[in-house]
Amino acid sequence: MTAAPTAPGRLERRKARTRAAILDAANRLFHEQGFEDTSIQQIAELADTGVGTLYGYFASKEDLLREVLRVSRDDAVARYRAAVAGDTPAIDRVCTALGTMAEYLEAHRRLLVSVFRLAARNQSFEDDYAEWLQRSFAELIESGIRSGEFRPVPADAAARMLITTMMTASLGIGAWAGRAGDPTAMVEIQQLARALLLR
Repeated sequence: MTAAPTAPGRLERRKARTRAAILDAANRLFHEQGFEDTSIQQIAELADTGVGTLYGYFASKEDLLREVLRVSRDDAVARYRAAVAGDTPAIDRVCTALGTMAEYLEAHRRLLVSVFRLAARNQSFEDDYAEWLQRSFAELIESGIRSGEFRPVPADAAARMLITTMMTASLGIGAWAGRAGDPTAMVEIQQLARALLLR
């Protein structure tokens, strides 16, 4: 017989509150001032903690950025899962995923630009989001192929095309120059997904 899990003690609750305050402060400052213009000292002050305490939770400002984005991604994934059901058609799953991705990109554009800059300057700054996103979209497409709802397209290539199209549209670059935030872009991309995938 296993013992029932015990409720966290006062120390664990205090640590959780401190960690949450640091993340909230970093999230706010990164969005307001930008990652590059935010200092660890500013984050610690807003979180009402010391710099040494902050470093006890996060090794660097880059680690804070990763965690801020991870929490936001988890929230986006939860919204996606709440929006689909077991019987949701495959194309609606793909279109909902594209819409969720567009919302995430729009909300965190400034931080994502910082991630791209960090990755270009420092190869050790890795963000596994791109790989996870590619794999998730490919799995959605493969599921639609297996169910007979989608034509048998190369799932990895189709996923890469849809993700790249959504990212360039959200950023307003390439063929989408000047259209960042254009609500009709999402409609066009969903139409593209339907034309590409549906039988």
